[in-house]
This record gives sequence, C-alpha cells and structure tokens, in this order.
Amino acid sequence: MKDKDAMGISLTVTGQPPSKNTSYSTFNEEHGHPNRVIALLSEVKQTLKDTQWDPREQRQVGISLVIVEPPTGFLGDAMNYLGGVADVLQANRSGNADLSYLGDLAKAALYFDDDQIREVHYSVESGDTLGYRVHVWVL
Repeated sequence: MKDKDAMGISLTVTGQPPSKNTSYSTFNEEHGHPNRVIALLSEVKQTLKDTQWDPREQRQVGISLVIVEPPTGFLGDAMNYLGGVADVLQANRSGNADLSYLGDLAKAALYFDDDQIREVHYSVESGDTLGYRVHVWVL
C-alpha cells in the first residue's frame, strides 16, 4: 500500500523493518536482513514511480515509523529500527557493502542522506499482521 501527496511520501510494508543492530552495514548481505531491505526499497520504488519527489534534493525532512504488532507480540528496539529504516531510505550508500543483490532497487531512496532528518516520530500499535508504516515529509 502506498500514499503520495504534496505533504510527503507514505509507505506500508508487511514484515519486520530493517534493523541496525550489528557492525555490518544494513545493506551488507552478511547483516542478515536483505529481505527486509528489499521489501522496503521495493515499496519506495513503486511509490515514487508517479511522483515528482526527488531524493537528491538537499532538504530537511521528518520521518515517522509506526510498527504494527500482532497479538502474539513483537520484540523490537525502537532505535535499531529507526536507524535501519533511516539508513535504507537514504541515497547516500557509501561504504564497502556490495549492493549488486539489490539490482535497480539500489537507486530507490526518499532523501539523499539521513543527516537531513530533523524530526522523528515512533510508535507501536496493535494489528493483525506484523508490519510497519513509514512517512517522510519535507520540513
């Protein structure tokens, strides 16, 4: 599911978000979350297809991450998820990670660098299926 408007870009993804919890880059296949990275970037690519949103613009942004937790519970660390999602959504992917496994998804991004983030919102809500929603807007 996706939402495109002048106020920002919204994405909904099923499953766990990418997490930043090891010494490996979130993009490194050794990190253990390549499927989470692919799921998020696939949604970004699909959502941006018909918009004028340009991640190369150097503008300050806000980000909201809402985790949808099933009744069985979900263990997660807010800061690890915020860091993982913020890293995946940036176009600036310098480092030693081999991004070839991403194919054309390696170009999908919502902002140039996560140092543009100036406002953050995080929450967890109950739902039937594990997933998350991300909203990025220009400040």
